[in-house]
Amino acid sequence: MNARLPPRPPVSDLPATIRRQPQLGEFDINTRPITPETMQRLAFIRLLAQQGMEQSRLPDPLAAGSILTFHDAVEFFLILASEHLGISVPDRGQFVARYYDNIHPDKAGPGGVDLAGRIGIRRLTDQRNSFKHTAALPVAGAITQARSDVTQFFEDNTPRVFGLPFDGINMTDLVPQPHTRHKLTEAESEDTKGNRTAAMAWLVEAFDELLAASTAPDHWRGTPFSFGPDLFHQLSEGHVARVLRQPPEQDRHMPVRGASTLAKEYVQLRESVVALQRGARLTALGIDYSEYWRFHALTPTVHRPFNSHSPRRIATPPGYAPDDEEFTFCLRFVISAALRIAEVMTHRRPPSWQG
Repeated sequence: MNARLPPRPPVSDLPATIRRQPQLGEFDINTRPITPETMQRLAFIRLLAQQGMEQSRLPDPLAAGSILTFHDAVEFFLILASEHLGISVPDRGQFVARYYDNIHPDKAGPGGVDLAGRIGIRRLTDQRNSFKHTAALPVAGAITQARSDVTQFFEDNTPRVFGLPFDGINMTDLVPQPHTRHKLTEAESEDTKGNRTAAMAWLVEAFDELLAASTAPDHWRGTPFSFGPDLFHQLSEGHVARVLRQPPEQDRHMPVRGASTLAKEYVQLRESVVALQRGARLTALGIDYSEYWRFHALTPTVHRPFNSHSPRRIATPPGYAPDDEEFTFCLRFVISAALRIAEVMTHRRPPSWQG
């Protein structure tokens, strides 16, 4: 049941990923070609900015950390912008003036860019310095203002410097696993066409594939991330009760309905073990369980048939309609999980004497 949604309206914060190339003449600037390395760094900047957006919505005082994340994302962007434009920026001096003045065409010449949002970034820098150097926690209003300033900064300046919209930066380029990257690309494509449910289903498949690949045993040894084998062909509670039920000449001292009671306890225990197994796997891989739980709550259930030629089935609750922020969160969650799993997997190799 792939629900079709109308075109997405603009949102106040960073929009969800849209794979789109700017049209000729859309941005009236002279931009240099973007190298794959630059695009990858832009993808990291966008991922960092989205992490800041999510941090900024946490309850106080946890939201305070978003100020540092926002400033890091802006600073990385300005460094990359100066390198991309071939402009030398001095190491010393006031942060905002150092970049805004030296990148400006008045000083850099025709290859320079008049960056937007100077006042907002100065405001963010003041908040960051106060927080970092004097431990002054930013108030809720300051965090909301910073979120707005950073959103406007990226939306205005990415086209000016790089010739593409900020929401056109494809974060899936960061994902090292090719199959996962393909599924994320499919998710973005479906979401762009308005098929939000289908897009979310692709995200489920991408994450499940990541988790399965990272917990499968090696040819030489089991993995420390599996915590036991997967329980596939599970008997229903009724089937278990029939297996346990005694013949007619059963002991008269057996408890009444003992088989059905024991079957229920067994199924409940099995379900607990399966849930604990997944939690242990996520924890061992370094994936935040609370983020996983939100991802699980926001995504549909995807049933994969044993026959690979049969279509998958997508089950959703009544009224299922995740918004832009929820899709963006789920996309970022899978990307972050892919990067974390790739890091962990570097340690999962056979000992030197077996290689």
